[in-house]
This record gives sequence, structure tokens and C-alpha cells, in this order.
Amino acid sequence: MSINLLDMLKDQVGGELGSQAAKFLGESESNVGSALANIFPSILGSVIDKGSSEAGAGELMNVLKDADTSVLGNIGGLFGGGAGAVNGLLNGGSGILSFLMGNKIGGVVDILMKVTGMKSSATSSLIKMAAPFVISMISKQVRSGGLNAGGLMDMLKGQKAHVSSALPSGMAGALGLSGFDGGNIADRVAGAASGAVDTVSDTGKKVVGGAKDLAGGTLDAGKKVVGGVADVAGDVGGAAVKTGGGLLKWLLPAFLGLLALGWFGSRGCNTGVDALDDMAAKTKDMTENVVDKTAGAVGDVANAAGDMAEGAVDAIGGVFGNINEAAKAAMDKISFAAGSAGAQMKDFIDGGFKGDGKVTFKNLTFSSGSATIAGESGAEVDNFASILKAYPDLKINVDGYTDSSGDAAKNVTLSESRAVSVKNRLVAAGIDASRIATKGYGAANPVAPNDTPEGMAQNRRIEVTIMK
Repeated sequence: MSINLLDMLKDQVGGELGSQAAKFLGESESNVGSALANIFPSILGSVIDKGSSEAGAGELMNVLKDADTSVLGNIGGLFGGGAGAVNGLLNGGSGILSFLMGNKIGGVVDILMKVTGMKSSATSSLIKMAAPFVISMISKQVRSGGLNAGGLMDMLKGQKAHVSSALPSGMAGALGLSGFDGGNIADRVAGAASGAVDTVSDTGKKVVGGAKDLAGGTLDAGKKVVGGVADVAGDVGGAAVKTGGGLLKWLLPAFLGLLALGWFGSRGCNTGVDALDDMAAKTKDMTENVVDKTAGAVGDVANAAGDMAEGAVDAIGGVFGNINEAAKAAMDKISFAAGSAGAQMKDFIDGGFKGDGKVTFKNLTFSSGSATIAGESGAEVDNFASILKAYPDLKINVDGYTDSSGDAAKNVTLSESRAVSVKNRLVAAGIDASRIATKGYGAANPVAPNDTPEGMAQNRRIEVTIMK
């Protein structure tokens, strides 16, 4: 009887990993358990696909020989080893997923989010946690059976039926797996439909993102509109006069024509004059109407802009929610370094929540090429934690960025790992993990040119934005 790797993962890893990961991520065990039931076949399906060729199986053997199979029996100890141990697990999983899935990981996470209802950051972290255990389970079977690359290929072929029936809808298409739908046309149509939904969803996210940016700029826009109402009204009045003059330029010949027509038709000028009077009166009414309506529209815009500006301030201030007075008193005693993330956020709060609420860590550094926070620079993160303690309802996004040097895909992984390191430090300081989302953007969205050392240093950064 052939082995079933999927069942082995569920029985030997799923329960303990689900329990430990749920605590770390701040998610319910039921949500995490459901997610793992879909994550394991998704990762295993990628392994099967990778091992379907001799070249791919050879690459897999190189990965499997370095796998640490001892983690299979020490999940509790691994998570009990602190943020550093879990961070190492996340980094290892990120590398494995990059090897197996490449740039398809985003689509995989999107499908898993729909199936489980978990947040993007939690789903992304969980699949990274699971990947090393999948590889370790396969490695254990390869070592115990003394398999070579050919034996690995045969073993993986025997797993296809188990995995195919367990994959969530649309996952085979997202991963580009061949032969996992058994030639079923309905499955292929469902996959195509899922892809269409994903496209619409991505478009919606961009629209929502644009709306957030617009809302963030509403306050400044409101000030400019309100401040310029007098100028606009003056310009409108002038424009209306010009409009009236323009109308007369083409109406005057018509008036003269009607006057002449009335003269020649009745040998008098009464009809022509009456027509001229009527049209002049109508022109006057039109011009006054334009001025009145335009002035009213300017007033409406000014009022709306003022309301939007006030609403934007109220909305962003509202996300701070309740205040922990004891924690706030402790926060007020901290002397935040000038320009630090804590100082920026405190200025934002004290200033009445004006702006977009985005801050950047200025004194935070990492060891070269790694996600390890360097030396005493982590104190800036600890100080920032005091603000989160003072405002227990506040939730944040921690976003990592790199400069443009090196491999783009590795930069994304590194930036994500550094964002996770900051999250782990905040969690270690007493902040609930569910309040913090992380994402790595690599070299995207530079704040300075990458052609100077100074500019590159500015682009290597960690930003915090408030969840609205």
C-alpha cells in the first residue's frame, strides 16, 4: 500500500502546527486548521509539479537533503523558542515557496483568503510556516527509503490523486498544475471563472486603494478649495460677463435681421423692436441665471469640501478608539528621538490627526542582507510599541522596502522578512499580533533615486500606516 503524504502531514503536523500558529497569528484554531487543510495540498501539488521532470526532481533532491526533519517532532519547542525561531521558520518557508511557486504565490494567497476568511498577512505567514514541514516530511520519506531522484519522481506521482481531490477550487489553475483536473471540463471552466473573479477583485482593490489615497488628501484639498472660494467666485463672475458678451456677439446679427424683417414686412419697426426687446430680456435672464447657478455651485463645492475635510479628520482620528490612560501616561514620559517613528506618530496625534498617518522608522537598521534588527536600533520599535499600548484599538500595517540592488524577488522576500521582524518585536513588547499586518514590497515605491548611496539608504526602510 502506497503512502499518503497529505494524510501524514495532517496527522503528524496539522494539529500542533495549527494550535501554535493560531496563537502566534492571533487567529482562531478553527480558521487556521481550515487554512492548513488547503495549504498542505497546495504546497504538495507544487512539489509534485516540480518533481515531474528529471531536472526538477534533481533540484528538489538538493533542497530535501538540507531539510531539518527534526522539526516534525518539535513544533511546540520551535514556537516556544521566541520570535527569532519563528522568524527563521518564516524566512525558510519564504525561500521554499519562492523555489516552488515563484511569482504565483500572490494568487495562491488570494484563493486561500477566500476559502478561510483569514487576513492576507496571516494567510501569507501561515503558508510560509507550513512549507518547511512539507519539505521535511518528504525529506524524511526520501531518506528512510533511500530514494534517488527517480525514486522521488515515482513517489510523487503516487500522491497526485490524493492531492488533486484536496486542492481548493481554482488552485490548480493558479499554480499552473497540469493533470490535476483529470481532464474535467467543468473544473477547467470553474478555474477560468475563478481567474475572472480574481481579476475583478484586483481591480476593486486598486479602486479602493485609490479611494483611500483620495480620502487621505481630502483635508488639504478642502483647505485649498475653501481658501480659494473668493477667487473662484470672482473668476466665475468675470466669466459670466464674458459669456454674456459672447452671446451678444452672435445674437446681435439675429436681432438686426429680425428688425429688418419687421421693417420690411410691416413698414414699421414695432415688431422688430419687440423681438429685440424679448431676446435681450432672455439674454439678460440667461446671463443672470448662469451667474446665480455657478455661484451656488461654488458655494456647494466649498461646503462639501469643508465637510469632507472635517470628515477625513474625524475618520482617521476615530480609528485610534479608546485610550489606555495608564499606558498613555507611560508613553508621555518617553523622550522620543527627533524624527523617529514614535515622534512622528505623536506629532500626528497631538496635531489633531492631520495628514495620512504614515510614519517611517528613521533609526532602525538591520544586519546586512538579513532580517535581524541590528544592535540598539530596535529601541525605536520598542518606543513605538508604547503608542500602540496607549491606543489599544489602533491597528497598523508594517511595510518593508529595499533599494534596487540585487535580485528583485529576493528583495521582496527580504523586505517582507524585515517587516515581520518588526512585527515580532512589537508582539514581544506586548502588542497583540492581530493588530499588525505585514507586507514586503522590495524596491517598489522608492522615496529617493537609487543612483547614490544616500538615496539607496533612504529606500531601505520600514513604514507604518494606520489601518482605516
